[in-house]
Amino acid sequence: MNDDDTKPVWFRERMFGSGYGPSSWQGWLATAIFILLCVGTGKLATYLISHFHLAAYWTYAVIALFVVYTAVFLVILYTHRGPA
Repeated sequence: MNDDDTKPVWFRERMFGSGYGPSSWQGWLATAIFILLCVGTGKLATYLISHFHLAAYWTYAVIALFVVYTAVFLVILYTHRGPA
């Protein structure tokens, strides 16, 4: 933890480049879950579209899920980030 009244630091600024990277096991777990959800949703969408021919409806549902996953991950990142 960086202070007594703040959340633990899961992500830190990168030394080179821009953005944030995981700095603790919680950050790595959050990143891994985000990647697995995205890959799993993509695989499921490919299966459903190819077998049930519901391309238009499933495409919108998959895009909505990706937006939700990304929004939740960004909230986690920005509430648990720390200095470099």
